[in-house]
Amino acid sequence: MINKLKILILAAVTVLVSACSDNNSDGVLTMVVNRGDFSVQIPAHGELEASKATAIVVPGGLRGPQSLAWIQDNFSRVKAGDVVARMDPTRESYRLQMEQFDYDRLDLDGSMQTQKDKTISKELLAGTEVTSQERDLAERFFSEDERVYTKIEIIEQMRNQDYLDAKLDFYDWGLTQHGSQAAAELELIKLKQQGLNAKISRYQNNLSQMEIIAPTDGLFVYQAGWDGTFPVVGDMMFSGFTIATLPDTRQMQAKLFVLESEAAGLSLGKKATVYLDAYPDKPFTGEVVQVDALAKPREKDSPVNYFQFTVQLDETIESLMQPGRQVNAQVHALSKQDVLTIPNQALFQKEGQYWVYLKTSKGFSKQQVTPGNRSLNRTVITQGLTQGDVIALTTPPKRSRV
Repeated sequence: MINKLKILILAAVTVLVSACSDNNSDGVLTMVVNRGDFSVQIPAHGELEASKATAIVVPGGLRGPQSLAWIQDNFSRVKAGDVVARMDPTRESYRLQMEQFDYDRLDLDGSMQTQKDKTISKELLAGTEVTSQERDLAERFFSEDERVYTKIEIIEQMRNQDYLDAKLDFYDWGLTQHGSQAAAELELIKLKQQGLNAKISRYQNNLSQMEIIAPTDGLFVYQAGWDGTFPVVGDMMFSGFTIATLPDTRQMQAKLFVLESEAAGLSLGKKATVYLDAYPDKPFTGEVVQVDALAKPREKDSPVNYFQFTVQLDETIESLMQPGRQVNAQVHALSKQDVLTIPNQALFQKEGQYWVYLKTSKGFSKQQVTPGNRSLNRTVITQGLTQGDVIALTTPPKRSRV
């Protein structure tokens, strides 16, 4: 491959030297404008992936972030029902134990509250019974006969009856209020237990979904995240997150990236040639079927932006085309025959005006031209030049211009 590249470079240099001349007295490097074929090739690189794949995702019912404790090796064969990844249950188990402890503690609080309520109720009932008996005795032996009791004693008996009446009223109020308060306290405990029950159910549900199961047989391939990194032990996983795929290797495609500055002409339907890094002498053809609308960096905090696009391959050889294999590609953005082209370095422009320096018998003159399609190194000229014209490849010195 390296020898072929050297031969191509040598041939290009030979063609350039043959097309250029520096025989003028000012030593200005020139070239003869000729007609020929023009093409725009967009270089890209990336990797193979399956056109269709079954996603393996973190269970949808898993609540909250979970730490990845183990994951199956990348590119390993799995069977339907195999465990391919497992979350760390330590944190969820600890939380479940703490919530169950709080629930049991509330059970004890409820039992204690019930016993306390019974005790208070018995005390109030006993006080009511004793006070009633005292009231009956006070009424039975009450006398207003001044021959037996002095006025002071009679008043004291009346005040004692009033006191006992008030005491009975207090006990009645206490029984009523205590019943309502006791019911409210027990209801509060039940409400707290309902909240704990919801948490306990959530943690139990999480613990029941710590293992991720392969839905079908296939090749287990890691799924890169938004930053291009693969899942590793210790990563935080969220519900619905895709950790891997089981690709259908019968139909492969190339996921490719091209620099934003080199993506001019990239669009749907363009033909492409793809080369596997492992088999550079075996080209595969395909067609661009998807192009991202916006360029974005491939690595976190990188200032370099790439367009991602997909090439659907016309042929798949399963023994060679494994998911993840690195590839290079050339997208055939444009191809024209029999057109005038010049090197980009010979074309000058300012404020929307384009020109070249055309060699005449009196020197170099500024010749207005109309550019057409452009590649990384050449530009099509649609007006202003004819075949056989000689132009400067650099800006001529002022003494050479007319």
